[in-house]
Amino acid sequence: LDGEGNAADDLDTINGGVDGMLLVLRSNNAARDITLTESGNLKLSSSSMVLSDPKDTIMLIYQAGGSYWTEISRSDNQ
Repeated sequence: LDGEGNAADDLDTINGGVDGMLLVLRSNNAARDITLTESGNLKLSSSSMVLSDPKDTIMLIYQAGGSYWTEISRSDNQ
């Protein structure tokens, strides 16, 4: 992931997906933090996660019944 305009950014909604689809996200650049929040269709184990390094990852699964992405795991590798 990278922020719009090559800047730090928030991610709160991921469009698309089919039931059971897995998605692993990571930051593209350590200089631009991507903050995942629950203000859209993401269901996280805590209210947010910051991907501040390309070694940080989060795995999500799509739940079609509620049209949201649920966190399975995260790794903060700083």
